[in-house]
Amino acid sequence: MQVFNPQYYSVEPHRRAREIKVNGIKQSLRDEDGNVVYNLYDKRLVDNVWNIPSLAGSSGERMDFDTQKPEALLKRIILASSNEGDIVADFFCGSGTTQAVAEKLGRRWIGCDLSKFAIQVTRKRLLDIHYSRDLLNEDKKEYGKPARPFEVWNIGNYETVYWQEKQDEYLAFTLKLYQAQPLTGFRYLHGRKGDRAVHVGPLNAPVTMEEIEKVVIECRANNFNKADVLGWEWSYEVNELAKELAKKNGVDLRLIQIPSVNEIKSALVGFDLKLLRIPDQMVEKELSQYIKFPEVAYLEIETKTKGIEVTLKITDFQLPPTAELAEIANKVKDSRELIDYWAIDWDYKGDTFHNQWQSFRVKKNPKVDYEAKHKYTVASSEEPGKCEKQIMVKVVDVFGNDTNKIIKVKM
Repeated sequence: MQVFNPQYYSVEPHRRAREIKVNGIKQSLRDEDGNVVYNLYDKRLVDNVWNIPSLAGSSGERMDFDTQKPEALLKRIILASSNEGDIVADFFCGSGTTQAVAEKLGRRWIGCDLSKFAIQVTRKRLLDIHYSRDLLNEDKKEYGKPARPFEVWNIGNYETVYWQEKQDEYLAFTLKLYQAQPLTGFRYLHGRKGDRAVHVGPLNAPVTMEEIEKVVIECRANNFNKADVLGWEWSYEVNELAKELAKKNGVDLRLIQIPSVNEIKSALVGFDLKLLRIPDQMVEKELSQYIKFPEVAYLEIETKTKGIEVTLKITDFQLPPTAELAEIANKVKDSRELIDYWAIDWDYKGDTFHNQWQSFRVKKNPKVDYEAKHKYTVASSEEPGKCEKQIMVKVVDVFGNDTNKIIKVKM
């Protein structure tokens, strides 16, 4: 069903005489006393020229996102083309203006973007929507309501299903993207980049400590003292314990995050990922500047339990050295200041992450809380001392990268 709702804009109130035609000639309409009858105009129908101010530098809605549009523009479009309760979709959502305006106008919404930074800006904007400008009542300074519950989904990696039956081709493709040379004759070492051995983690499972241990043992047996382990996902204990294990065995270990399929696709426009084939010169000249393999961040969380109450505290957060980090390093006094947002699912079931608590940076308060508390409701059927919960913590740094950690607690 097509929707079009005519839009009006306010004008300076003025009077205009009502007119009638007499013998084809326009004349002012008069009442029985001979007085001219007027209409009062205080709004005008919007035509095809829209006079909407651009975002000023001091605008309260500015998100410092290059392609951001004014909320007034999206308000006019959404009101004209949808009704309350309809779904509004923006598949290049950028700073989230469409989603924020749709939310405040009572519409449901869908937002998509290939950029992790865009998704993070949009998520924070919605979480902070309570303090933004109300769009329907000009007398109200703030919207004054939280956003309705929403989910953030990364649906890019579903395409790796095409590679399940092509393990050798998948390994060769990933090594080429990482610009590593393939190795043969090894069980767990798949490639070599400079003086570092390279292991590529599985497609459909997290990299485990058992897997790391086998990589370290094979490195030591073949005189490799440096290794990079590439993974899509990581078991919760891998970061700290894996590096400690490797160090004890004389191996300098780096844990490297494989970019999402969406990031790879955006850099490989025109290539069919199902084929897993790209020319060597394409990798060297083009992909190296677009596809980044970031090192996994180090996240340390202190856990305390008292009865059925759990306290989590971020005690350390370290990002690997990058050019972007070097630019702001002198402004960072505490490495935890690199956290832009973190959230907790207090009862993670291993499938969907439920955002049950969060803290994030906003302009008015550019700091996050490093400590969170939660009190559980324990079922009467659970025995004292036997209650165990799995908690998932999701951290997003100022560059838009995710770091996840799973914690198990007994109460």
